Amino acid sequence: MEDIISYKCLKCGITENIPREVVEYFYEMDQSNIDKRPCFAWEKCGGVMRTKEYNGLYGKNYNI
Repeated sequence: MEDIISYKCLKCGITENIPREVVEYFYEMDQSNIDKRPCFAWEKCGGVMRTKEYNGLYGKNYNI
């Protein structure tokens, strides 16, 4: 079973599951924003996808 992180669009409410490996890759690549939870642009409506819950690589816990 693949470890996934659930995301929700703050504009339209759609949820999407993204593999943890992908989320952590982008989180690590953007070292300038370690105080912010990883997010993605949702191409279907132009909204922002945020994690519903995420325990970050640097010990931060994020919840919507």
